[in-house]
Amino acid sequence: MTEKLIARLGLLLAIFAAVQTPRFAQAEDVLLPLPVEDQQNIAKRLGPDVVGEPVPSKPITDPTLLFPLHHQRLTYHFTSGKNVGKTQTEALAQVQRPEGNSAWRLQLAPTLVGYLRLASNGEIDMPAVEDTSEGALVLSTPGNPFLPKDMKPGQTVSNTQKVSVRYLDDLSDERYSGNLKSDYTYVGTYRVKVPAGTFDAILLRVKVEGKVGPAKTHGTSYSFFAPGIGLVAMILQQKVTAFWLYNVDAAGGKVLTAK
Repeated sequence: MTEKLIARLGLLLAIFAAVQTPRFAQAEDVLLPLPVEDQQNIAKRLGPDVVGEPVPSKPITDPTLLFPLHHQRLTYHFTSGKNVGKTQTEALAQVQRPEGNSAWRLQLAPTLVGYLRLASNGEIDMPAVEDTSEGALVLSTPGNPFLPKDMKPGQTVSNTQKVSVRYLDDLSDERYSGNLKSDYTYVGTYRVKVPAGTFDAILLRVKVEGKVGPAKTHGTSYSFFAPGIGLVAMILQQKVTAFWLYNVDAAGGKVLTAK
């Protein structure tokens, strides 16, 4: 495995973080101040003025209100990471599956595609991510709950997830496999100011660690979802170590500029 491919594998693994077992819950409609560590990480990656004061938080009763499943194109500006200063347009498009059910294709980055579906329990999950530059497909069981249902403010849930890495020239060939452990937290709701406007957005934080094939990975991601809009800001952080010889430590943030 090349150093470049190991780095790409680590980035794909950082996308996946599953949620199952609740740990604790706060009362509904509460103000939850942003923890100091999160505040520092977000200010560093998005800028000091993007996330403002907390506003009342409510349980996530309908994920599709926070991430509408319809055809749309959103434009983001990278505030940190290797693409800092660049813009990216993400397209969300519906695709038909052979059995007649529908799924959604989300262009996360120029060569990174996530596949979403509305699960039977009402969650929006992401069972697969494709890296078109490497011809790699990462599958997770269970699927990553991109936006969970019935999660309460302050609640953290965790799960161990099986991950399989395959290549598009032979999907029957499982090249790498392993497990990831993730902690998913509904941090609270905050007034978020980005070039596209000012929104009251919920903040979901995912901490993930594990080993898949030769790649050990751990990282933290932050996603801000605004009702009726979807993702208005995001940070993806990762650290990957393979064979104790190769290390990659990367982080990047982006904010919504147009919708």
